[in-house]
Amino acid sequence: MNSDVINQVLILFLMIFVGIYARKRNYINKQINDGLSKLLLKITLPLLIISSFNTNFSKSMIVNAEKLFMYTIIVHIVIIVFSKIVYCKVPINKRGVAKFVTLFSNSGFMGYPVLKGLYGNPGVFYCSIFGIVLNVFMFSYGIMVLDVEGGSSFKELKKIILNPAIVAIIIGIIILVTGIKIPYVLSSMISSVGSMTSPLSMIIVGVMLADTKVKNAISGKTVYIISFIKLIVVPVLTFFTLKLVGAPTLIIDIIVLLEAMPAASNAAVLSFQYGGDELLAIKSIFVSTVLSIVAIPVIIKLLL
Repeated sequence: MNSDVINQVLILFLMIFVGIYARKRNYINKQINDGLSKLLLKITLPLLIISSFNTNFSKSMIVNAEKLFMYTIIVHIVIIVFSKIVYCKVPINKRGVAKFVTLFSNSGFMGYPVLKGLYGNPGVFYCSIFGIVLNVFMFSYGIMVLDVEGGSSFKELKKIILNPAIVAIIIGIIILVTGIKIPYVLSSMISSVGSMTSPLSMIIVGVMLADTKVKNAISGKTVYIISFIKLIVVPVLTFFTLKLVGAPTLIIDIIVLLEAMPAASNAAVLSFQYGGDELLAIKSIFVSTVLSIVAIPVIIKLLL
């Protein structure tokens, strides 16, 4: 299991350098990168979400999914409360990104292949269920903490409800509940375009990182504190929270593993879109991804 996780981290890390190379060669400028960010948030990510629901389910998988859904909500609420306390003295311009990075892991890219390797196709389904909760929180609470302009409550609520990722989750739930079968050609298109999300995310991060000196990308005490909390403290907190509420072993293993992943690559994209501290988001993704090569095996050894 350790090698599967480490391999996914290395792949993720190398994809960032594709973006750096593309920016350094001027294949992608800031305007193009802005377009790629919108492509990801409005098209490829929603299609990835829909694709994750388009599979066959057994009765036991549905039962486990219901438990996973409930316990994942509990964990996210606990982390939100924890982050409010631990980051209360962080400068307000950095606080939103710190909370975002702490709460949301890169479970999309790394979670699917790792859980598939560990649990087979059911693992992919379980990661999708975790992803429902993560995406609902990300495109509601996550956007709220990043949006420095702080628009009106009604305007923000409307923006959240109409967010393509939330719409995709609703479509996915309808597919799950009704058992609708998407035609093969359409299903293949959705799957193919959705699979672009992970590499596109990391290329975008690489392009952003290319405009930052390496020394600046790994400098600053704040980014290391955030990364330590994300990679070590959050998985430990998750483990003991789930133990305390009596979660089954399978559920604990899955959620702890997914929470132990590095910072979500969407942190940079959404910070760019909503006015958060973009540089801190990029640095957090970069540093947490590098450190996760060591941190994830440690968490697996200690807790799982």
